[in-house]
Amino acid sequence: MLKLLKRETRNLMRIFLHPTFIYLTVVGNGILVAATFAVYQLEKGPNSQMKNYFDALWWGISTITTVAYGDILPQTFLGRLIGIALMYTGTVLFISFTGVLLMILMRQEVEEEMAPLEKEMRLEGKEQAQIVKNLHEILKRLDRIEEKNYRSRVSR
Repeated sequence: MLKLLKRETRNLMRIFLHPTFIYLTVVGNGILVAATFAVYQLEKGPNSQMKNYFDALWWGISTITTVAYGDILPQTFLGRLIGIALMYTGTVLFISFTGVLLMILMRQEVEEEMAPLEKEMRLEGKEQAQIVKNLHEILKRLDRIEEKNYRSRVSR
């Protein structure tokens, strides 16, 4: 059980430290902060639900994660446009995170399954090279035999 826990912890660390995962995290959080700041600036006057930046951040996180409780909603046209963009961004980000996660986890499995096949292919390549070498030797011998045969016929 402890071995399994250690192995899975290593796998998670490999995932979290993967450059694509880090990039998506930084970009996603940057988009979230920019969107919530913009919505807060747009909504803080006309929207009584967004009393402070934390309310906008609450709205942004619930929107980007597609939870969308509906307790805080943008009232302005631009705020709603930003909300729509944040919804799509959240969906794309989570699809991308899933893809990175699967890519990293599946790579190890694929490499483990491919290793014996690659070894077998290398061995077959060596065998083929040996066969070609043997064929060249046989052809050389045949050429010598034909040459000998030809000389004996000509000299008669």
